[in-house]
Amino acid sequence: MPTVADELKSLRIERNEPASRLPGWAGPAIAVVVVLVVLGAAWKILAPRIFVPEVETTAVSLVSPAQAQQLLVATGYVVPQRQANISPRIGGRVAKLFIEDGTVVKKGQLIAVLEAADYRAQVLQAKADVAAAQAREKRAESDLFEAQRAFDREKVVQSKGVSTPAALDTVTARLDGAKAQLNAARSETAAADARVEVARVNLDNCYVRAPFDGRITQKLTDIGEIVFGAFSAGTGGRGGIASLADFSTLQVEADVSESQVAKLALGTPAEIVLDAFPDRRYRGKVAEVRPRVDRAKATVTVKVAFVDDPRDVLPDMGAKVTFLAKELDAAQAKAAPISAVQSDAVVERGENKVVWVVGANDEVRATPVVTGAPMGGLVALREGPPAGTKVVRRPNGELRPGMRIKEKQ
Repeated sequence: MPTVADELKSLRIERNEPASRLPGWAGPAIAVVVVLVVLGAAWKILAPRIFVPEVETTAVSLVSPAQAQQLLVATGYVVPQRQANISPRIGGRVAKLFIEDGTVVKKGQLIAVLEAADYRAQVLQAKADVAAAQAREKRAESDLFEAQRAFDREKVVQSKGVSTPAALDTVTARLDGAKAQLNAARSETAAADARVEVARVNLDNCYVRAPFDGRITQKLTDIGEIVFGAFSAGTGGRGGIASLADFSTLQVEADVSESQVAKLALGTPAEIVLDAFPDRRYRGKVAEVRPRVDRAKATVTVKVAFVDDPRDVLPDMGAKVTFLAKELDAAQAKAAPISAVQSDAVVERGENKVVWVVGANDEVRATPVVTGAPMGGLVALREGPPAGTKVVRRPNGELRPGMRIKEKQ
C-alpha cells in the first residue's frame, strides 16, 4: 500500500518539466515562410526600380490659332531683298564719314567723302587745257578768214586774167590748210572739254552717296582708312564704305522639303514667329517659290513677305514659318495662344478625362482635364496642367499613381 509520503510526493509539482517538442516539418515550413516574406518585401521595393515601364512623353504647349490651320512648318532667316555694299568708284583715303551702324539714309544722301585735292587739281588743269584749245581754235578761225579773203581776191584777179595759175594754187592750198587747222583746233577743244568732264566725274566720285533708301547695317571703314574703289564693291570685305539694306523689302527665306512644296503657291498665307521675339506673331504670305532645288538638302527656298509691319525686325534673324490653309484676320493673328496637348495623351478614366503627368522623380499621377476643340493633331485644354508640363503619350492601363516610368529615347 502506498504510504502517506508517496501520496504527498505524487501531489508535488515539477518545476523543470521538459519543453514540448515541435513536429519535424515545422522548422522547414517556418524558414520557407520567412524567405517568402523577405522576397515579397524585396520585390515590392526593387521591382518598381528594376522593371520600370518605358513610355513616350510629350509636353503641354501654347498653341496659336494659326496652328489650327497649319499646312506645314519651315524654318529660315530674314533677308532684305535689296541690299548692297557701298563702295566708291575710285580708290582713296576717307576724309569724312557721316554714318554709323543703324543710320537711316535716303537715296542720294552723302555718306562719305574721300580726299579730293588731286582731283580738284586735275579739274583745274583740264579747264586750262580747254582755254588753250579754245585760243588755238580762234587763231585757226582767224587764219581761215584771212585764207578765205586771199582766195576770194585771187578769184577776182583770175577772172580778169591778170594772175597766174600758180598763184591760184597757192591761195587754194592756203585755204585748205586753214580749214584743216580749224578742224584740228575744234577737235582739240572737244577733247579738252571731255578731259574736264572726266576730271569732274572723278572729283564727284570722291563724294559717296546712298544708292537707295535704307539703313546702314554695318560700317566697313573709318576716317583715315584707304578704300580700294569699285573692285571692292559687293565683295563683303572691308574695301567698301558700308553695308546698306532696304528694310522695306525684308522677307523670310525658308527651306521647304521638296516633297511638301506642292502644298504652297503664291499668296499662301503664313504666320511668322521670330526667335528674337517669340511672343510676337506676324502675318505673312508666300511671295516667291524659287524654281531651283537644293540637291544636297532636297529643299526649295520659299520667300515669305510680311503682311504686318515688321517692326524691330533685323536681317539674318532666325524665323519659324507656319504655312496656313486659311488666312487669319487681324484679331485671330493677335489672339492669345492657348494650352494644347497631343490628342493621344488624353484618356478616359471613369467619367473624367485625364492626362498622366510626369513628376520630378519620374513618377506619374493622373490629372483631370477639360478639353476643347481639336487643333490638327492637338487638342485644346480649357482646364488642366500648365504649358511645359510633361505628360505620357498613349498611356496604357498598367499605369498607377506614384508609379515610376522611363522615357523612350
